Amino acid sequence: MSRTITFHARLLRRDARPQTVTVRSASDTPPRTLRRAAGGGGELTFDVYALVDADGWPTEATYSYVESVSRAAADPDV
Repeated sequence: MSRTITFHARLLRRDARPQTVTVRSASDTPPRTLRRAAGGGGELTFDVYALVDADGWPTEATYSYVESVSRAAADPDV
C-alpha cells in the first residue's frame, strides 16, 4: 500500500506573482519536477517547474519555472 502525501507547492516564475497550489505525491520525498497544465487550443501545454527548496517538506516545497512544453493533443507518443 503506497502512502500519498499532500503538500503545498510554491511556484515561482519571473515577472509573475508566486502561486501556491496543492499537490499530491506518492513518495516520501518531494518530486524533483512538477508539470502544470497551461495554455489551450489544439495543443497540450505544460509548464515545467524544478524543485529549489524543500526545507518545509512534507508540508511545503518551492519550485522555479524552467520551461513550457507543448504537443499536439492527438500525438500519444510524446
